[in-house]
Formats: sequence, structure tokens, C-alpha cells
Amino acid sequence: MKRSNEFGSLPLRVHSFLAGVPLRTLHCVELPGGRAGMTLPEISAIAGFSDQGEMEVGPVTKALFWLRSMIGRILRWEDAEELIVSHTWLTRLSAEERARSLVTPGKVEGISRVLYCFEREMLAEIINRTVHCFWVMAAEETASGYELWMAVYVKKLNWFTPIYMALITPMLKWIIYPSMMKGVKRRWERAFPVGSAEQSDAGLIWRK
Repeated sequence: MKRSNEFGSLPLRVHSFLAGVPLRTLHCVELPGGRAGMTLPEISAIAGFSDQGEMEVGPVTKALFWLRSMIGRILRWEDAEELIVSHTWLTRLSAEERARSLVTPGKVEGISRVLYCFEREMLAEIINRTVHCFWVMAAEETASGYELWMAVYVKKLNWFTPIYMALITPMLKWIIYPSMMKGVKRRWERAFPVGSAEQSDAGLIWRK
């Protein structure tokens, strides 16, 4: 709860933009070092969450990604252009927010569409035939480096959404998200080497 309260107190647009959408997952990872004044695009590129970087995960997570992709192709879950057009929240952006975004709103990155990307906050959405998912990345500069927050919100799209989330949540919680966050730590430490492996593990903070 404390971590949720900390996240809720950050001056982020997402709190009002996604008001009423359930927060499913929240993680915070400590990133010691780095350069002063880094923007979120710079941080996310190092972490592996951009076109310039490659997300680093373990073999089990890679296998789960492959399995989900295969099932999605067979069942045509990603063949949902009409849902994207009718459900996207791009239309909720103001002209000022569109102009302020460092990434063109609507840009496709992997399976996501970026809604906005500000200096220290990015929001993207994933729409397919199973869910309407939003994921947020936010960075806060600290005395020792940065805190990188990762939040996932899920909006019910149809009758299948609760069933789908019930099936995949254990894998997300215990395998996929921890693997992703550890990969972020490894990539960051290669870019900005500090401390030891033991200190690295101490930097991971979990919520849900």
C-alpha cells in the first residue's frame, strides 16, 4: 500500500487520465547512477523499452512470449483494427498534450501504441480481442540516481477479459514482470556500472 500511495502522490498525468481504470500491477526499480536530467526516452532506451533498445528477459519468459504470440495468431486476437479505432484513448488527448509529447501520439512500438511521452512519464495502450491494457513508465530523479515506476492498468473490453486476466495473472506476477525488472537492472548496470551484484538485488522493490 505504501508504494501505491507513493506512486499516487507523483505529479503524473496518468492519475487523472486513467481515473476509474483499475490498477493491476505496480513495480518500482531503483536505478543508481546515470546522468542528471535524463529524460524518460533516454532511460527507457537503456532499460530496453524502446525501438533503440531490446528488452532483456530470461528463457522462460521468452518462451511464454512466444507461446502467447502463437496462440494470438491462431485465434486472431491481434486482428482487431476495428476495436483499436473504436476504443483507443488517443482521442482523449488535448492539443497541448499532443504538442508536448516527445513521441508522436499513436506511434506503434512493438504491440503497444504510445499515447504520450513527456519528460518523465510515458503512457501506452494495447488493444486486442482480449483486453484494453494501459502501461505506464515514470521516472523520478533521486539523490543516488533514479526510481523507475512501471504500472499496468486493465480496462474490461468484453466478457472474456476477466477470464483471460485470471489465466495469465499468475505468470505475469511470478515470472514475466520479475524477469523484465531484473533485465532493466542488468541493462542499466552495464550502462552505469556501480556496486556489486548483491547491491543490485537490493535495488528491486516489488508491489503486487
